[in-house]
Amino acid sequence: MSFEFGMKGFTCGMIALICWVVSIILNLMNLSTIGWLFGVAVLVFGIMAFVNGKKEYAADPNNSKAKTGKTIGLVIIILEIVTFVVLLVAAGTLAALMM
Repeated sequence: MSFEFGMKGFTCGMIALICWVVSIILNLMNLSTIGWLFGVAVLVFGIMAFVNGKKEYAADPNNSKAKTGKTIGLVIIILEIVTFVVLLVAAGTLAALMM
C-alpha cells in the first residue's frame, strides 16, 4: 500500500482504535479468545502508530496527521499498560482473598 507522507502513524492509530472497539464488543459477547487477539493487535498497532508518527513528525513538524498518529499511539500504549497493571493488581487481590 502506498501512503501519503505522514499518514502511516495516523492510519495505524485509527486501526488500533477500531481493534480496541472490536475487542470490547467481542469480550461483551463472551468471545474472549478472539477479543484477546484483537487486544494484542491494539498494542501492536499502537506501538506502530507511535513509532511511525514520531518519525514522520520529526521529518515534518508542520504535519498534523503525523502528530495525531504519534499522540494516539502514545495514549494507547499508556492505557494498555495501565489496564494490565490494574488487572494484575485485581488478580493478586483476589488470590490473596482466597487464601
